[in-house]
Amino acid sequence: MLKKVIASFLVFILCFGVLQVSAQGKSEYYSYAADLWIDNQLIGNEFFYHNGNMLVPLHVVELLGATYEFEPETWRIRIQSESQSLTMHIANYQCANQAKLEKMPAKPTFYNNTVMIPIRYVAESLGMSVSWDGKTDSVYVSTTGNIPEEFIDLRRDDVENGLLTNKIIIVDPGHGGSDPGAVAGNIKEKDLNLQVAKILTDMLKEAGANVYMTRKDDRYVGLYTRAAIANNLNADLFISIHHNASSNSAAKGVMTLFYPSSKKQKMNGQKFAQIVQKNMVNDLNAPDWGIIARPNLVVTRETRMPAALAELGFMSTKSELERLVTYEFQEQAAKSLYKSIIEALKE
Repeated sequence: MLKKVIASFLVFILCFGVLQVSAQGKSEYYSYAADLWIDNQLIGNEFFYHNGNMLVPLHVVELLGATYEFEPETWRIRIQSESQSLTMHIANYQCANQAKLEKMPAKPTFYNNTVMIPIRYVAESLGMSVSWDGKTDSVYVSTTGNIPEEFIDLRRDDVENGLLTNKIIIVDPGHGGSDPGAVAGNIKEKDLNLQVAKILTDMLKEAGANVYMTRKDDRYVGLYTRAAIANNLNADLFISIHHNASSNSAAKGVMTLFYPSSKKQKMNGQKFAQIVQKNMVNDLNAPDWGIIARPNLVVTRETRMPAALAELGFMSTKSELERLVTYEFQEQAAKSLYKSIIEALKE
């Protein structure tokens, strides 16, 4: 049975094709390469992502000891194990988990005659253990509860250590609505900012943080309003996400902006900016433009908690822009910012 499922999965990969991975794409789903392991068996490495969650072909549940049914007329999906029953529908967040109605973190979808389901939600609902290794982009599902040490989820460690418990993080996607930010062709900075912000928000929420975005969609939000949101929530950290532009068409690299404060807190905007910049340079393999003090930058000046503004790259440079619009880069940038937030909270 295992060989049969793997063989059909490989056929799926060959037929799958690659979806657009730009933040400009209209699809909510992205094709992304990540290894899926089930009980020490590598199943495949080309999947869908939706809301930061991996979606895999429905028949993979057979490797979890479950059976499935799909009714094309109603788009209904049924997954059954010895002790659990899940009922969900294509393009719908709702799932009947036994008699309890739950909201899944991602919607099942249908592509190339293949039903795709969110693997973490399904596996954990069936009583399996799931771990994510961000260093190797690997998801490990264990039917026995034993996760190899190399696959231990670092964000799960953050949950268990309580580092993010009761912490309030503000994620600020720069620009929006009538303010597009930098523009390169038909690509607008506001869209790239929002895409990275959503991925980062999902990571932080999964690790147990209380996360608030200053905007969740394409709308205009004033700079003073953004700062007021953070202050009213008495947030612990504020991170603003931007992309750069320059008259120098060869400019590449990252920089982090902060408000120069004379306060001598253990953690302030300058120290937070240093952490963000260090990690972006290393994680994104990017030229280092350093940290820059901006006395008149409203979102870092008016916020009462440590705040930094990350410039993830230059949209005005063609080769850099080609990297900035990919989901791979956007997720890596979000991981780097996540790492910086954890590091700052530990100070």
